[in-house]
Amino acid sequence: MNLYQMIFKRRSIRKFKKEQVPEQLLKDILYFGKCVSRLHADIQIRMEIRENLDEHLPVKGLWKVEAPYYLVFYSEEKDSYLTNAGYILEPVLLYMTGKGLGTCYLGNTRVPGSGPAGMKQVIAVAFGYPKTLLYRDPATAKRLPLKELCVFKEEAGESMKNILKAVRLAPSVMNTQPWRFIVYHDKIYIFSCREFLPSPSLLTLRELSVGIMLSHLTIAAEEMWMNIRLEVEEAMEKKPYKSGTYVATAYLKEYKW
Repeated sequence: MNLYQMIFKRRSIRKFKKEQVPEQLLKDILYFGKCVSRLHADIQIRMEIRENLDEHLPVKGLWKVEAPYYLVFYSEEKDSYLTNAGYILEPVLLYMTGKGLGTCYLGNTRVPGSGPAGMKQVIAVAFGYPKTLLYRDPATAKRLPLKELCVFKEEAGESMKNILKAVRLAPSVMNTQPWRFIVYHDKIYIFSCREFLPSPSLLTLRELSVGIMLSHLTIAAEEMWMNIRLEVEEAMEKKPYKSGTYVATAYLKEYKW
């Protein structure tokens, strides 16, 4: 199954078997992470895997999960580095799901390790072979319906609807789905919501969540054989918005043969 299909299958896993993952698969995960597209190619990033089969790592954080392995994401601190991190990481997690591994984003959790010089540990992902079911029925996902996420200004075609279905399933901090869309037949205006979160420290995870959503958008567009261009429009960026912030405009166009 490909990444698009994994969008509908992946679920967060929090209970893992103490079972070793083949060394080659661990190498493949890191190699795949180097190959995925970036939102911002000028931001230096790095991914490392920490083994914890004997539970020797003193992992600490708000949503700590005991796991045999952790994928740790590091990044330079530049504009939009959190959104870039989510955009890069999500395809990696979908790839891991396709390889039979369970994964779980760990917000506000730190895995010990020095990391690369000049980079910050952005987020960690717990992973390993799951004790519970790996895949989900997408109908059981706790997500808002599209009619609450989107304002449709024009009739959406079948490809656009399929793209939005994939975007709807993007994981987010506390499942808040901090995004809304204005949809035309060939473009989507994307907004980030100023939703209530119980802790100010979680606000940074909203940006990472938006990056994950943009990754779903890109993966789904490619699956529908559509070119996608993400552009920040200056005029839209300058406008004040009562309950959110303008993120970008996604322009979609079918491939021409």
